[in-house]
Amino acid sequence: MAIVTNPITGVEYNDITSDSIKKYVAVEPGGIVRNPSGGPWPYGDGIPHTQPYDYFELVPFESVPYDPELFVVDSENSGWGLHPARNGQGEFIAVPDGHPKGKYKYTETLRRRSVAELKETVERYCTDFNQAIMNKRPQDAWYQERLAMAKEEIAKGNTQDYFVQAVEQDSILAGKLRTACRHNDDRMAFLFDEISKAGETGVIDFVLSQMATTGPDGQQLSGWVNGIPE
Repeated sequence: MAIVTNPITGVEYNDITSDSIKKYVAVEPGGIVRNPSGGPWPYGDGIPHTQPYDYFELVPFESVPYDPELFVVDSENSGWGLHPARNGQGEFIAVPDGHPKGKYKYTETLRRRSVAELKETVERYCTDFNQAIMNKRPQDAWYQERLAMAKEEIAKGNTQDYFVQAVEQDSILAGKLRTACRHNDDRMAFLFDEISKAGETGVIDFVLSQMATTGPDGQQLSGWVNGIPE
């Protein structure tokens, strides 16, 4: 198969089937698109058509990658639209009837999330990570019963190592968990401050979900924690 371009209309077509390579939408007077999903050029070999509609080339939509934490599609300013043909200088040009009149394409506009939305995301991270941290404390009934028994025995004056160690180990663990949660609370406060400084239109040049880790050069990178060192 070879792709051939009609010298009159510029429509590309398959030299075997005569079908157009690209899809086109038929547009009624008033800009009403009859077939938004598109179809082949109405005539084979890309020759000028005599249909009672204008035809626009359907441009497949490919979204530009973006960080959904920071940005969201502005639905009010995004959507499919007809774009009449222009020349290389961006000026509209008159296109003969029976030729492609332009392009039918999707325009995607992004907006940065609001201060309130960003802070809500940060608060959710903090809550979720702190919950994950607190879940590190054993939740099974046997652990709780053993700890309660140890505290009860110590209160009675029984200071056997078994009971003392059980309470001390739990206290140490609880302290580590609280420290980790405070780290996340501080992280949330820091991000809240940075978001407030940026305001509704400023640049956010940090990752909201950044986890605390070590960079390739050994540098400690600030971020959330979801556990404690073993």
